[in-house]
Amino acid sequence: MATAHHECEWALCVDSASAKLAEVRRFVEKVAAEVALDLERAFDLKVAVSEACANAVEHAGCESAPLEISARLHSRRLTFVVTDNGLFRPPGCGRVGFGSRGLGLPLMVTLMDEVTFARTPNGGTSVSLSVLLDREATPLLD
Repeated sequence: MATAHHECEWALCVDSASAKLAEVRRFVEKVAAEVALDLERAFDLKVAVSEACANAVEHAGCESAPLEISARLHSRRLTFVVTDNGLFRPPGCGRVGFGSRGLGLPLMVTLMDEVTFARTPNGGTSVSLSVLLDREATPLLD
């Protein structure tokens, strides 16, 4: 079990052409288990990280470049970062008529304690998704 001052880092690199989301979800599950994250928060994290990866493949326009997924535990905050090397496209620019599509960003924001986007030095996009390990859990009703 991680302590308040314990720091850990994990990394995964996947081929974005096949968007190996099952591999990404297993990676998130492994990290969540190692830091003793509760199952509900681990599920939220899997959904948010998978969505960030899917968005990177779809919107970055770089199906052949790898996606880098890293995780870091620092000060009781678990942060996953999804980085692509495609062209940066700000969220919501010029997408009309996609119906129910485009819900990834609101979903990530709802599930996570913090979501940030940044442009990488090489022009790609980095999405950071954080959960607080000390957040009050919702009590289960019997």
